[in-house]
Amino acid sequence: MTGEKKAAIYARYSSENQRDESIDAQISAMETYAKSHDIRIVATYIDRAKSATCDQRPSFQEMIKMSETGLFNTIIVHKLDRFARSKYDSAIYKQKLKSNKVQLISVTEQLDGSPESIILESVLEAMAEYYSKNLAREVVKGLRENAKTATHTGGVAPLGYDIVDKKLVVNEHEAQAVRIIFEMFANNHPYSEIIRTLNQKGFVTKKGKPFAKNSLTEILRNEKYRGIYIYNKSASKSANGTYNRHAYKPESEIIRIEGGCPAIVSNEIFEAVAKRHKENCKKFGQNQARQKYLLSGLVHCGICHAPMYANKRKKESQLTFRCSNHGKDHVDCKEINMAVLEQYVLQVLKDNIFSFSKIPQIMKVIERYTGDCDKRQQSKTEDIQTKLAEVEHSKSNILKAVESGIVASHFSMRLDELKALEEQLHAELVLANQPQSFHVTEKDVKLLINRFNFMVKEYDVIGLRKIMLDFVKCITVSNGKIDVSLKISFGDVAIDDLTVC
Repeated sequence: MTGEKKAAIYARYSSENQRDESIDAQISAMETYAKSHDIRIVATYIDRAKSATCDQRPSFQEMIKMSETGLFNTIIVHKLDRFARSKYDSAIYKQKLKSNKVQLISVTEQLDGSPESIILESVLEAMAEYYSKNLAREVVKGLRENAKTATHTGGVAPLGYDIVDKKLVVNEHEAQAVRIIFEMFANNHPYSEIIRTLNQKGFVTKKGKPFAKNSLTEILRNEKYRGIYIYNKSASKSANGTYNRHAYKPESEIIRIEGGCPAIVSNEIFEAVAKRHKENCKKFGQNQARQKYLLSGLVHCGICHAPMYANKRKKESQLTFRCSNHGKDHVDCKEINMAVLEQYVLQVLKDNIFSFSKIPQIMKVIERYTGDCDKRQQSKTEDIQTKLAEVEHSKSNILKAVESGIVASHFSMRLDELKALEEQLHAELVLANQPQSFHVTEKDVKLLINRFNFMVKEYDVIGLRKIMLDFVKCITVSNGKIDVSLKISFGDVAIDDLTVC
């Protein structure tokens, strides 16, 4: 690598057990290294409490993005495991840096690019990944042993319990709220009524907040309340480092200790709640079938503005859309035949968007949107250029002052700041001038029209459902009158609204 070395430094710690002192130590070591190797630091990126086993680190991602701009040609880390502990992520991001002509340097692991150092680097990365996974395995092993003795393994105790000597003990005041929740739910009271009762009686969640529906769901599923200590139930984090708190591990991996904690509700009440949950899930699954209909979620009542849902008339076996306020006092919202409404909306789409005669109009809308994007891009570019001119003016004033005989020492720091700001603005200018990814041609529109006509002919429910979501903004039904609001949409971009009556 030739020319001046300009570096970004990257520091990170991965858990709450580490603190800013760890970051400060890393930065100090990197600054010392940069100074001794005549490298100028132009940017600093820090991720706090972010694991390197996952690449979802905001500052890290910003650094990788900025490596495209030429702001820096070197990245300095304290150790390679600060960059990534996954060989896959390490290889992917190193390749990105290489294509951007950016070198990665580790302060504590001197690697010179020789064949031997390449082997050493691979070994270090493998060791870092092994250390990370082995540490996680050992931690889980210890937690499992604690769980087998019903020892609390961390986190906040569930509502109704306190932790004493690492064991769950009943908090009688909170336990009253738990019993109310179970008994009311088992007796078919709705969530809203349970929540209202709890809040009226002055009960609060473990975090001291009023109860809400989400507060109740996990309580009603928690087997600790029947005296069974549960451990290792939640599924492990996904490949991208995220958790799904509603996903569970296989039964063979879950540890259950009967009598491992004091029960708050009886087995009979818990089983009654589980039975109602099962019935509710069955009903929910049946309701999910609505999503197969082309217009689900798009139809609203023009009388009371409430959503309209798919409904099956038992006598005629006819599918309709019915207002959610249907049958209530003072509301006169008539149903509409689903097939009739679908055909009407498909015809509206064909007449106003999916017609070869409409191509010139559609292209004008697209061109207008593209022009607006260009204007926004131009405005951003001009704003950056204005700031660059201001920086240049400030530098010029300092230089004139120095030339007139004013002592220059106290200007040095300000000049360094201006130079760093100038480089940052030039990097932002590179990003602002990148071509817009949105581009639709007349050929693309023709292909979409042909595809739409084919889907209508074959009644491709999946394809037409996607069309509805992409091109229909809202359908309003007012006792026979239908208003359809359309949007011209390509990909993730909705670029125009059209209302058709």
